[in-house]
Amino acid sequence: MAALRRYVFPLFWMLILGIIAVSLARLAFFPGESSAAEEDPISPSADFDQYATVTASREDINSELVLPATVAPDEGTPLKATAAGEINKVWVKDGDEVQEGTKILQVRVPVEADPVEIAATEDAAATTDGTEDGTEAEAVTPFTAATSAPQEYRYLTLVADGRGIVRDLTAVDWETVSVGDTVATLSPGTYSITSDLTPEQQLSLLDVDIEATATLPSLTDPIPCSRPAVTEDDPSADDEQAPSNEGASIEVNPMTGEEITPETTSAQLSCAVPDGTRVVSGLTGEVSVALGTAEGVLTVPTTAVEGEGEAGTVYTLDEATGEPTPLEVELGLRGDGVVEVRKGLEEGQEVLQYVPGVDSAESAMDGMEVW
Repeated sequence: MAALRRYVFPLFWMLILGIIAVSLARLAFFPGESSAAEEDPISPSADFDQYATVTASREDINSELVLPATVAPDEGTPLKATAAGEINKVWVKDGDEVQEGTKILQVRVPVEADPVEIAATEDAAATTDGTEDGTEAEAVTPFTAATSAPQEYRYLTLVADGRGIVRDLTAVDWETVSVGDTVATLSPGTYSITSDLTPEQQLSLLDVDIEATATLPSLTDPIPCSRPAVTEDDPSADDEQAPSNEGASIEVNPMTGEEITPETTSAQLSCAVPDGTRVVSGLTGEVSVALGTAEGVLTVPTTAVEGEGEAGTVYTLDEATGEPTPLEVELGLRGDGVVEVRKGLEEGQEVLQYVPGVDSAESAMDGMEVW
């Protein structure tokens, strides 16, 4: 026991003190390892090589334009008053489905009373011959006056001029209306799905026999878009509603020095939702438009291309300076993460994988358009 206290216990405490000393030295001289250990292992980070290159290669492309879309009820027909007067009866309410000829409301119109000629009284007539004292009296002529008969009304009924659902009903009892006032809207009860188009997207749909399908969260399978059509905005309306850009910051392309014009919407793609489809107004989804297929065409990644439509830019590394150099190219179809290059590149030629100026590979992927 004496040997244990004299030799073993001191060695044990020296071992503990040595471990503590090593730990303190590691914290003091290698703090980076400690902080790295505290990083979230679930969200690892990867180095982003801004000058990574890829080669132009040949691939098959199945191109489609995928657009966010919103379901909205089709525009209705206004129901307008055909007579001026007071509304004394409303037969319908918002949401009612009506058929052609269904009574909507009734208006009462006052009838003007005809004036009645009232003759002078007998006493007045007698004075026309003379007075009691024999002098000649002033003649009294008959006069016209309105009778005190009660006011009469005509009752006119406004009926639906077609089949639909009553929306935006504003008519209430005893409200006065004039001829031509809109008292409600007769909605067809059908829906359309609409997607905004940028000018470049609209350009890609020119001279294309549009075939589109819609994907909605309320449906298990995509549905065909009936009667797809592209409609353009009214430029004059945009000018009137456009807010002032005074004082707004201007974005500049760091490579070219040119201003970056904000993306604007100039048209919409709309198609009818098939009858019987369960949808509600405001439901969001996606519309996919088939743009064509191509086999064995020259392609580069979408992240390597700047621009939309047919005109684009890719970047190569200058051998002398090692700096990115823009190269104008003609673009074609866009597939899943790749773009067809029709002119400006040769097969096997190297280009930058990411357009210069992006912060990370993730931001480059977020900024690319799904075609």
